[in-house]
Amino acid sequence: MGELLSKVLPLSLGAAISPTVLAVALVVLSGRRAVARGVTYVAGVLVVLVGLTALGLYGVRQAAPSATTTEIERAVDAIAGVLLLLLALGTILRAAVRDPAAPSETPSPTAEGRPSLGGAFVLGVAMMLSNFSTILLYLPAMHVISTAEVADGDKVLAVAVAFVVTSLPATVPLIVRVVAPGPASRAFGRLHGWITRNQRRIGVGIEVLFGVYLVVKAIG
Repeated sequence: MGELLSKVLPLSLGAAISPTVLAVALVVLSGRRAVARGVTYVAGVLVVLVGLTALGLYGVRQAAPSATTTEIERAVDAIAGVLLLLLALGTILRAAVRDPAAPSETPSPTAEGRPSLGGAFVLGVAMMLSNFSTILLYLPAMHVISTAEVADGDKVLAVAVAFVVTSLPATVPLIVRVVAPGPASRAFGRLHGWITRNQRRIGVGIEVLFGVYLVVKAIG
């Protein structure tokens, strides 16, 4: 079990570093009915994560039934690693040609108008579906679990750990907002501003770091 978690946790932690999902959560959790919107936003995130879990556990094996476990694992790592590096390159190139004065893509928590409950759910779904770096790290983690030679109970625990860790950018702000609404509302604006200013650097750093890691793992 320890060996399995040593492989799954790094990928899960990388998948959890999602500035956009976190920044949007901070927006959703501001204003009136913040907790209700936050719950539906988290529900949207978790629905996609459940689908990714099923895809990672079963989808790859069904797509290549005749391949060995090692071949599939190396193929998954190589594809995910190369795609992460391409995402990083694309982000760098877009930043090079984008107007520095252009408005931020992440909404501000002081902006007028908040999503409805249904809109917050759709927003959670959309944020996860478009969060390619998280997807490209979470799927290999699920595949590692599915092919691990451990007891089924250990696999269930590993899936639960990966699921909880990956969902932290959405769930932690909601928990903080429920437990400490006053301090949370004051801190969320400052945190949102910092994330907005640094989300490109954070995203590129994660994509390069784990892209190289997965490529090297696939080759070795």
